[in-house]
Amino acid sequence: MPALTARTAQADIVIIHGGRAEPPPLREERVVVRRGYVWDPGHYGWRHHRYVWSRGRYVRERRGYEWSPGRWEQHDDHHDWHDGEWHPHR
Repeated sequence: MPALTARTAQADIVIIHGGRAEPPPLREERVVVRRGYVWDPGHYGWRHHRYVWSRGRYVRERRGYEWSPGRWEQHDDHHDWHDGEWHPHR
């Protein structure tokens, strides 16, 4: 009898401590729909004690999952970056 295996989505949680000031407003990007891909929008990253813009990118689609883009969240006296991740469809 073959062994049964459960496939699970692994999530790497990346939290980057940013500055005390809120990140600048997002830049507008031109997005062209590409079959088989989802758009991961651009965002400001925290590098060398300042916010630096990173352009958006296409991420290969995963059947049965939806992409949740990265986000900044205020935490106490600073902002934390949480990387984007895949979530199973509900």
